[in-house]
Amino acid sequence: MDIYLIRHGETDYNREKRLQGETDIPLNSRGIELAQMTAQGMKGLHFDRVYTSPLVRAVKTAEIIRGDRDIPIIPTDGLKEISFGDYEGLTIKDGKYNIPDPDFLNFFQAPEKYHTPPGGESIEHLKERTSSFLWSIIRDPELEDLTILMSSHGAAIRGILSGLLDLPVSRFWEGGVHKNCGVTLLHAEQGQFEIVFENRVYY
Repeated sequence: MDIYLIRHGETDYNREKRLQGETDIPLNSRGIELAQMTAQGMKGLHFDRVYTSPLVRAVKTAEIIRGDRDIPIIPTDGLKEISFGDYEGLTIKDGKYNIPDPDFLNFFQAPEKYHTPPGGESIEHLKERTSSFLWSIIRDPELEDLTILMSSHGAAIRGILSGLLDLPVSRFWEGGVHKNCGVTLLHAEQGQFEIVFENRVYY
């Protein structure tokens, strides 16, 4: 089994450094362009199945990458982004930081010290939710010979990878945030996996 895991294209919230989370922000024109260039770079690949986060930025990215391949797109909460709860829409940009928690940047800098926002999702829960979905795919013998595309999000992809690798929360960001439309290839056989490449871009 080959799993191509892609982060969605750029949104205005990405550009403005706003917390996006589960807020349903569409791709901007640059995000569509990045997805189109990525689709061109992946045009020779065969996909048997496409899974996506239900958020529109991931769905649109999946649609563009799928192109005219005659396969359905299957939304799943297993690929959905982490929720920042009450802090969604606020900004971490220098000079415009307006998040009530002065230690919020621990999310990126010291995730083991991160305080989950009111109404938000913890990093531990994100890891469990996303990596459990991937394990369910990897360990399904009926899917073993398939090539699968998955469209997801920055923190969700780190949740997947850190969960699959069983890393502690302190190492959650090991490997960094993937670029918009960055592609990671996982190869799985008999319920085991390897990372073939990570965060490859086609633009």
